[in-house]
Amino acid sequence: MTTQSQAKIIGWSTAGEEVCASAARISTTPGDALELFEKAQGNPRNQDLIGKVLRSGHRSVIEHAVFSIALQNVSVYVEQYFIERRLASFTVKSRRYVDFSGLGYHIPPELAGKALEDYKAYMDGLFAAYRKLLDADVPKEDARFLLPYAFCSNFYCTLNARELVSLIRSIRLGQGRAVPELRDIAGQLAGQLTELFPALGTELEDFGPEEAPPEESSPMFRGEPVWVPEEEAGSAELLAGPAAPGKLLERACRAANPGTDKPFSLDALLASPRPRELEQLSYTFAVSGLTLAGITHLVRHRMQSVIVPPIQSVDHSRFILPDTIRTNPAALEIYRNALTEANRIARALCEDPALRPYSCYYAVSGNLMDVMTTLNARELMLIIRLRTCTRAQWEIRHVAMGLLRLLREQYPALFDRFGPSCYLTGQCPEGRMCCGQQEEMRKLFGGKLS
Repeated sequence: MTTQSQAKIIGWSTAGEEVCASAARISTTPGDALELFEKAQGNPRNQDLIGKVLRSGHRSVIEHAVFSIALQNVSVYVEQYFIERRLASFTVKSRRYVDFSGLGYHIPPELAGKALEDYKAYMDGLFAAYRKLLDADVPKEDARFLLPYAFCSNFYCTLNARELVSLIRSIRLGQGRAVPELRDIAGQLAGQLTELFPALGTELEDFGPEEAPPEESSPMFRGEPVWVPEEEAGSAELLAGPAAPGKLLERACRAANPGTDKPFSLDALLASPRPRELEQLSYTFAVSGLTLAGITHLVRHRMQSVIVPPIQSVDHSRFILPDTIRTNPAALEIYRNALTEANRIARALCEDPALRPYSCYYAVSGNLMDVMTTLNARELMLIIRLRTCTRAQWEIRHVAMGLLRLLREQYPALFDRFGPSCYLTGQCPEGRMCCGQQEEMRKLFGGKLS
């Protein structure tokens, strides 16, 4: 059995209220920044002032208060909901390296009787198969594709007060309110935040006209399971990009360096420790057939606009088939049998009115989804540097390689220079974990990517 999902604020700005009140005063009040901060110390008017500014719609002042949250024994569905917030920082327990067989799964406390038995039978079956895959020498990063989205996650989240309030309200008034676990976590955080920062009380009230209830997302069941080989997962398509990226980048460089008569140089730009000009080049991609685990890798990159469908809409008939399982007859039988049975049981659970609301937990990490993302060339440089490394998880590496091929076709003068750290800088940052293939990598990325 698992314990209740918990969210606890474990760290916060020591003078958050005073800093926010000072920020509220600085634009309209005489005095310098330090003077205003000193006047805010112990000022009984701080809360009223912050509340007045918030009611006027100026919420940027509360971005100066920062909170760190420990989330314990929450479902991975909750983890995914949190990490899709761009303006926050996260550290999660890695499914590539940690054995999750003993960590349990979320059990909705409102379930009882046969509904509870059916729910547990589904989860227990998948966890038992996960354990068998590990015993069959399947790597943890591939065995995890069996883990249902109810499995327990523990992670840290740090964000400012404005983003935290937005998160709580999105749960209470938006898509999240359909999931009891999320609502409970929102209540826990709202109570703690109000106690630590009373001026935010009105922001956390469910006032005003409530949004229309979100349309219920329906899981898909398209018949017998479809096994997608790993080389077909995460295929990318370039949907949009600048028509004249070279000219745009040159204009950006000249805008950043007015009055210079130096000719534009891509080499000089990429050698810069702060190549902001790359942010002027934006690209939109569709990524098809990405596993739920792969989506988690992708959305960790904060500086992008990514569209991820609701987990509740997942196609329960499509599963990734990694090579480590495909080439292991014992593991292949375990994997196919477990997911075939999961597909059958999930359909039955979704037809049960008492269990249908929990369909987000029936998805497995190896289910596939299509996503869409827009990001700039500076963020692409970071993603490609990290994710084309041989140390990267194979699925996200496949995605990064696909993005790079498309980008090189679109603007080779720039993107021919992109690749892993050993290619981009000549240095490997992995230390003792270095693959030792720097020369091979330089040859691979220095040529035409196959």
